[in-house]
Amino acid sequence: MSSAQPLMNKEIHSAPVSAADPDRLIANVLEKMERLVVIYTQELDVLSAGDMARFQSLQPDKLKLIRDCELGIGEIAQRKDEIRASTSPLKAHLISTHDLLQDLALQSKRACESRAKSMKRIQDRLLDAARNVVNQSKKGYGRTGKARDITHQRPIATAINEAI
Repeated sequence: MSSAQPLMNKEIHSAPVSAADPDRLIANVLEKMERLVVIYTQELDVLSAGDMARFQSLQPDKLKLIRDCELGIGEIAQRKDEIRASTSPLKAHLISTHDLLQDLALQSKRACESRAKSMKRIQDRLLDAARNVVNQSKKGYGRTGKARDITHQRPIATAINEAI
């Protein structure tokens, strides 16, 4: 009998929110949005600290919460007449939390783009350094993959024509 009790609780917990009253639906979506605010805040902190391992570890929870929020907001949209009729103060809190999430998502996007540009600059510098090392060596490989001897200089005009 005791093993059946947790199963029943699980079934009740996983029941669709649509059966709930509008205030309960709003509260459920609001709770997920507030958890998402916490994750975005953590994400911004780890991005500024450069802790990419922690950043990666936050992504699965963030993506799940984003999906859950989208589903909840979709359900709110489907039940908009019921939601409008509700006098719950939760509605105003939901709207302000939504605005906060939009702001945090934009900050996160900008931080990620900045990080990506920095990584691109580092990669470009490393590639340039590698090219310089290869070009400074006595031997290298041509476009066809054959070994060439850089000590034998070609006329500049030929080199320019081949480059074009």
